[in-house]
Parts: sequence; C-alpha cells; structure tokens
Amino acid sequence: DESSIKLVARHMPFKLAAKCRYPNDPTVKKIWDLCVRSIAVGVQEQIQDCMEREKGYYLGDGCYTMLTWCLLTGDFAPMRKMVDDFLRTSFINEGLVTCANCSFMQEIAEYPLMMFTLLPVLEARDADREFVKSRLPQFRKILQYYAKTYGTADGLLANLDKWCVVEWPAPWRDGYDVDIREGRVCKTKHNVINAWYVGAIRQYNRVARKLGEPEFAGEKELTKAFLAAFYDADKKLFKDSETSAHISFPANVYPWFLGLCPDDQTRRNIVEMVRQKRMSKSLLFVTFPLMASLRRDGEEALLYELLTDKNAWLKMLDEGATTTFEGWSKDAKWNTSLFHLTLSYGAVFMTDWDVSIMCK
Repeated sequence: DESSIKLVARHMPFKLAAKCRYPNDPTVKKIWDLCVRSIAVGVQEQIQDCMEREKGYYLGDGCYTMLTWCLLTGDFAPMRKMVDDFLRTSFINEGLVTCANCSFMQEIAEYPLMMFTLLPVLEARDADREFVKSRLPQFRKILQYYAKTYGTADGLLANLDKWCVVEWPAPWRDGYDVDIREGRVCKTKHNVINAWYVGAIRQYNRVARKLGEPEFAGEKELTKAFLAAFYDADKKLFKDSETSAHISFPANVYPWFLGLCPDDQTRRNIVEMVRQKRMSKSLLFVTFPLMASLRRDGEEALLYELLTDKNAWLKMLDEGATTTFEGWSKDAKWNTSLFHLTLSYGAVFMTDWDVSIMCK
C-alpha cells in the first residue's frame, strides 16, 4: 500500500544565491519556483538529463542547465568539471561525443559547438580566466576537427556523419527543409550547423583576443560565406539551406543569437517572426537562444510575454508539474519525462545576469 513506500531524495547540495528580478509578480514567481526547485532537487554530481531513463549527461542542452545551476548558486565549479568531462571524450572522437561519464555512444553535430558559448561566461570571471586560457588549445582542436572533416571549398560544413538535431522532437522544427534524420550522412550544406560553427569560432576568437592568445583563422571569410549561402537579401531573413528557399524559425533564431544578422532590419524581422510564432515552434533547444536574444536586444516586454505565455511554463503548471517537464506539456513528445532539467533554464531570464556575455 502507498503508506509503505518511502523515498530518499539525494542531490547536489543547493543553496539559492540569486534573486528573481520580478519579486512582486505572482505569475512569474510560480515559474521561478518551478525552475529553482527542479535545479535544486535534480542536479546530482553532474547534470542529468532526465531522472528515469538517464545514460549520463548530455552536452548540448546541458550547457544551458549548467549555466542555470551556476547562476542560481554562484558556484561555477560544476561548469569547469563539465567542460573537462566533455573535453576528455576527445579520445573517442576529436569532435567529442554527446554524453559524458557513461557508456552510451552518440554524436550530435552542434553539441560540442554549443559548449563554446560557455567560454565567455567563464572568461568574464576573474577566478576562471586561467582555466579558460589553459583549455583553449583543446577547444581549438575541436574547431580544427570540424574544419578538416566537414569543411567545403568556402569553409562551411557539409557531409556530416554526426546527427544535427536542430530542435527536438521533429514537429517543433517549423518545417526545417533539410533531411537531418539520424543515422545517415547529411550531404546538404545547411544553416543551423553552420550557424553554430561560425558562432563557435566567433566566441573562441572573442575570448582568445581578451586572453592574448592566437585567433582561429577565417572568421570574416566564414561569416561572409554564411550570408552568401543562407541569407535571403530580399526578405531579409535566413533560409534553411543553400538549396532551399524555405524560411524556418530555427534557421533565424540561431543566426540571431550567434551574432550573424547583417543589419538591424533583419533583426527586427526576426523579432516580428517571434511575435507571430511565439512558443509554437521552440522547445528544448531554440527557446534558450530565442530568449537570450530578446534579453540582449532589450526586447523586455516580449520576453516577459513569452516567459508567461500560457503555452509554456504555465502549461506545465496547469498540468500539475512540480518539476519541469521535457516539453511544454505531457503530450509535447511521445516519451515526455515529467522530471527533466532542460527547461529549468527559464530561471536564467528571471535573474539580473547580463546574458549578452554569452551572445554578443
């Protein structure tokens, strides 16, 4: 009977150091409490993805969850550990693997490139600057691997044998017009993986300049090639691939987040796209860059609208969530975990932290 069942909760010691920047807003407070509680009880010795079917910890969305932990607690030691745990996987593949500290073998193309967004976060902290400087050679090797293995004549990437997830699951990709099914080589030169690649180089070089280290060559040329391949100058928006005219949400949010918009009109067009599509075409991966870009660009009113959108965190709460789901609702995917840490990153945008550090 139920009274005979006992559970023991074990997790990383957690002490909240951050404050919600909407202290008098009861709606935001509910979302804040949900995200904070999820991080507090969900983080073990590393960032687990979801509690009931876990294999290890995932690099991509784990970057955002780790950032959330660090900002809420003020403790960045787990972020340094995460960086080292994944850099160690280079003995398996020079481009790293998807999961660390486990035996599950998977490669997702953009995940190692997403980790580059943590470099300026750590570099901005006096205590972590030497750590970043000492790890730059290993980050450089990741870029060299991508350039050597997948680089084409103009320097952009194609023929990827690593899966590029874009957004997950597939119905949330807004019709992204590229065959990126797992388990096959994607020959198409497409937007999202190249946005992450050029963005990673931009982040690396920004940190390298500050630390007095050599830059990774070709940033300007790659940015020009990216625009030539994927920018629709008439519509002032980005298309999905070199061979498709289709314009999707992820193909525009990622270049916006990674500083690849060629002018302010393009940025305004993307913001207008956000106003129209709101939370209908973003889930685990697009939502963080979307909200970070709004925060960075001073679109505070729209950011607040999306944080409190009835189809996002409030929908979880309406469905009885006590920890963040693996989606906006129980039916967001076929196997939605009801204790999944990724979307706890909503808390990042409820703090006073300057998100532009990671996405200038």
